[in-house]
Parts: sequence; C-alpha cells; structure tokens
Amino acid sequence: MAPSAIKPKGEVYTFEGMQAYETPRALTVEEIKEIVKEYAAGASNAIEAGFDGVEIHAANGYLLDQFLRNGSNTREDEYGGSIENRSRFLFEVIKAVTAEIGADKTGVRLSPSGTFNDMTDSDPQKHFTYVCEKLNAYDLAYLHVIDALEGDINHGANVVELSILRDAYKGVLITNGAYDKERGNAAIQNHQADAVAYGVLFIANPDLPERFKTNADFNEADPDTFYTQDEKGYTDYPPMRK
Repeated sequence: MAPSAIKPKGEVYTFEGMQAYETPRALTVEEIKEIVKEYAAGASNAIEAGFDGVEIHAANGYLLDQFLRNGSNTREDEYGGSIENRSRFLFEVIKAVTAEIGADKTGVRLSPSGTFNDMTDSDPQKHFTYVCEKLNAYDLAYLHVIDALEGDINHGANVVELSILRDAYKGVLITNGAYDKERGNAAIQNHQADAVAYGVLFIANPDLPERFKTNADFNEADPDTFYTQDEKGYTDYPPMRK
C-alpha cells in the first residue's frame, strides 16, 4: 500500500533475496485514519515494553515519506497536491502519538535530500522547511534529520542544506549521515545540530564512544551483512584492544 499506485524503481531486500518492487495499491482515506491509530497503539506498546520513547520514521522512502513527496504522492484528495495536504498524514500521526505517550517521548526522523527507494520531490527545500517550521508547535523530544554529505549515493541533485532546516526548527536537532568524529564535532560546534547520530560506524564499532575518546582505529563495516537475518555483521565485530 502507498499514497498512490506508483511502482518504485529498484529492488527490495526479502528473506528470499533481492526482489523487484511491486506496484502498490493506493490507500483509502479510511485506511489512512486507521493507520494513524496504529501508530499511536505502537507507541503505547513501546512505552509499556520499557522503551524511553519512540521515533516516528518519516524518512528513507517509508510510508510517511511517500506521502510527503510529490514523486510518490499524486493524490487529489486532502492527502495530496499541496505541501499542506501532503504533510497532513505525518502531522496526524504526530498528534496521535504525542497525545498517547507525550511529546517529550516522541521524536521525528526526516530525510529531506534522500532518494533512497526511488524518492523524489519537486521542491524539497520548500517542503521540508515548511515541515520543520510546523514541527516547532509540538515541543518534541527531538527532530532527527539525515544530512546529505559528499559521497552519499542516497542523495540526488536536490540537496537541502542542513543550515536551512536548523534555522527553521528551533528545538533539539539530531543529524545523521556518513559523519565521522571530526565532522560530527564540527556540526555541533558550528550549531548545525545539537547531537550527531551514528549508524554504520556504530554497527562495526559497538565501543564507538571509547574509540572516539582515544582516537583509536575503526573496524570496517561489511555492507553485505546489513540486512541479513543472523548474528554475522551485528554481534561479531571485535572490540577495541586495550
């Protein structure tokens, strides 16, 4: 299911290996309303299970991101067309989740420059500036923005500068995206972000904070194990030698 019946290019990871994407079915308005309730229920379940909070994933070509972009959302109802309409689903989810568990336990993740999973938008800077400005009213725990750094293959020509989003969003901002220690420190020192999140580097280096402290060398991550189903590539990277 998706905002519109548009088949994305490329392939997706499955238990049987890489498979071509299918053409999705466009969600009905009634189904969208039910999914909003499911987000709230999922957040409640997470807190009951002992999590400190939840992050609403509106990035990387997942469902909420698909609604945000006019490359994947060609609807003509209240969830399509204008920036306000394409953002409606996201803000309905945010309202439902924060009402359920509290804004102080809720974060949101965006990938304004992302092209992963065939995502496109005609004017991402205008769109995501609007989203960031509107997020100010919710007093979230944080906003998590995937930054477009040089050499990242998941970003296209329409790059939205982090500084623009930093100006638009006044709350706690976390950034992520091929950062190393030096770039991360610079982003914080230059007030581009309040914190930096690490993904690939942390997978290969579970003792990453200690390696940062001591300027130790890093294990090299193996991308072939990123989406596999066993422990290889997740729990078998060697710790730092002391």
